[in-house]
Amino acid sequence: MAEENETNTGKKRRIIHWNPDAGREQTQRRWTWTRVLAWSVGGFFGLLITAGVVIRVAKLVLGPDLFEPRVAETAAGPNLADANSAFVSQAKAEQSHELASKAIAQLQRMPPDHPVQLQQMILMVKSFNEGEVLLAGREYAKAFLTFDSLNKDLDAFGKNVKIKGEAKQAYDAILLRIKELEIARELSPGSLEAAFEAAGTGRQLLTDGNFSGAKKIFDEGFASLKKAEQALADFVRDSLLVGQKALANGQKEEARKAFKAALEKSPGNEAAVHGLKRAETIDRVFALLQQGQNFEKQAQYAQAAESYQKAFALDAFSAVAQEGQARAARLEKETKFAAAKSAAEAAVKVKDWSKVITESENALKVYPQKPEVQAMLKSAKENAHKEAVQKTLAKGYAYENQHQWKEARDAYYETMQLEANQADAKEGYTRAGTVIRALLQYDKYVEAAEQLANKNEFQAARLRFNEAMAVKPAYLVNSERVQQLHALIMAQNQPVEVTFKSDGNTWVSITNFRMLGKIESSTVKILPGDYEVIGRRKGYRDVQMLLQVRNGTPPPTVTVACSVSTGKS
Repeated sequence: MAEENETNTGKKRRIIHWNPDAGREQTQRRWTWTRVLAWSVGGFFGLLITAGVVIRVAKLVLGPDLFEPRVAETAAGPNLADANSAFVSQAKAEQSHELASKAIAQLQRMPPDHPVQLQQMILMVKSFNEGEVLLAGREYAKAFLTFDSLNKDLDAFGKNVKIKGEAKQAYDAILLRIKELEIARELSPGSLEAAFEAAGTGRQLLTDGNFSGAKKIFDEGFASLKKAEQALADFVRDSLLVGQKALANGQKEEARKAFKAALEKSPGNEAAVHGLKRAETIDRVFALLQQGQNFEKQAQYAQAAESYQKAFALDAFSAVAQEGQARAARLEKETKFAAAKSAAEAAVKVKDWSKVITESENALKVYPQKPEVQAMLKSAKENAHKEAVQKTLAKGYAYENQHQWKEARDAYYETMQLEANQADAKEGYTRAGTVIRALLQYDKYVEAAEQLANKNEFQAARLRFNEAMAVKPAYLVNSERVQQLHALIMAQNQPVEVTFKSDGNTWVSITNFRMLGKIESSTVKILPGDYEVIGRRKGYRDVQMLLQVRNGTPPPTVTVACSVSTGKS
């Protein structure tokens, strides 16, 4: 019976008491001295005591759950609502304790800013302490029930705290929103009053600790404010529409009035600010739009685009001006395109390819992707290219016939620039280049021969002159200067007899010509030119002299003898 009472007592305990020893009085009364004395009377009662001691020892050694199923089955019976609570294990109770411990720790960190919550916190802490006492006393079923109930209370408390925070925020928000929507009071009669009344009622519920009720009342207040907010939005929208319509009709004062009304109910409204700014110049903008439309009707699209552009410069938000400018510009482009294309087609008929190219390019500047114009431009360029090649090639032939080789080569080069693989141009360019190089070589040899002749080196001059004649083009006639040079060289091409005399002891030599040896007299035929004569004799100073041999002058007699002693044998 004692065990049954303990089970029923633990199962029905739902009220958290201030006394941490509450609920344990019955357990303590089981072992009072009075009861011990009563049990000591008689051997029967002594036997029962002995059995009780054995059972207690068995529980301590083999675990407190040794007799739990039998006790639960006997005490609780199959009709209890939670029969499994009698089989709660130690691990389950400890797990429930751990969850409650964490929740209590978080709870104690919360500031108790409301009396109702403070009282709830005290009761939950008290319940937690009772559960720990039960857990320490190995009464795991009761401890589990206590902690399980506490965890549910903690969860409900946490939700209540969250609702409290939301309710407080809602209270502050509704007061702020009432102040903000004061401007809409006349637009939605009764809405602000209902919201203010809801704020007062909700505040009182907050004070009483009815956070859920307060939140619900605040939500109703926000619903009332939503009506005022919608009425305000409708008024501003309608005012903006009236202003936009006035702008479209060029009605300056009507537009200003409408946008000012919108700004009074929605200060800083961007659309109203822009509309009011547009209203300042809408009369001039409207006049320019009318002007542009008139130009457009007369097909004067450039002037129309200019008028629309001026209107758009005054009112950057005018869609009519923007669209009009785009439309007029498009029509202007179409007109330019049609004119350029027509001019190109007319030029094709007379084979004026340069004009076809110019007008086609003008048309493609307007509409670059027109295939028919692209084809016409391509054909014109091909024909113009053919004509240019034929023209420059003919020019090269003409220069070549006139022996103007540099000009001919330039013309052939120009032809190859137009058509790199033009065979006639390549041949002409090579031919002209060959002749030009020959003429340059000819001039070079003639000039060298002339310089040698001036130095009286007539034999070398003759060689250079012969080289010049070898490279001279067949058509070229020698100039008077070249003919005179040729006559001079030929005149000095006959040998002259020169007599040399010596003392028979001196070695006589003509540099780069002949060694005469030790002579007394010798006559030698020498081609005209300047020669160096040297006489050498051992023990005597060398003799050097310049000999000039010319045709047309008396042949000289040259005496060479070393007569000045050096004093050395």
